[in-house]
Amino acid sequence: MTIVSTDDDEPANKPDGAEQGGGDDDQNAANGQTLDSVRQMYAALRACWVPPPKDQAMHGMEYTVRLAFKRDGEVVGPPRMTYASHDAPANVRDIYRNAVDAAFKRCTPLHFSEDMADAVVGQPLAIRFVDDRTPVK
Repeated sequence: MTIVSTDDDEPANKPDGAEQGGGDDDQNAANGQTLDSVRQMYAALRACWVPPPKDQAMHGMEYTVRLAFKRDGEVVGPPRMTYASHDAPANVRDIYRNAVDAAFKRCTPLHFSEDMADAVVGQPLAIRFVDDRTPVK
């Protein structure tokens, strides 16, 4: 799964009342609805993501974490960073790590249906965050 942050995601660039993502799956997931599919789970995770402020961000930054979920929708341990852009300074990596951690705190526990829990519990998932927003000048 890849979550890409673009300038179009910025609140100032959204029509009044538009939510990040804007799809029905995003809306249902953000409202704590039961998740019945991998697509809905990814929509829930996407809806929780808030990229770092632009003045602290790095254009083109890629940050990937690996994690797994418990049956109750909590994350098994902290998400583990498996990749960060090689040219990102340590302080920028920390900023993205904090944003990722905050997203999972906002998002969990996820509310899996019984069948969905059977499918994903304990399975390692990789989530890649890409920041393609225009840098602050």
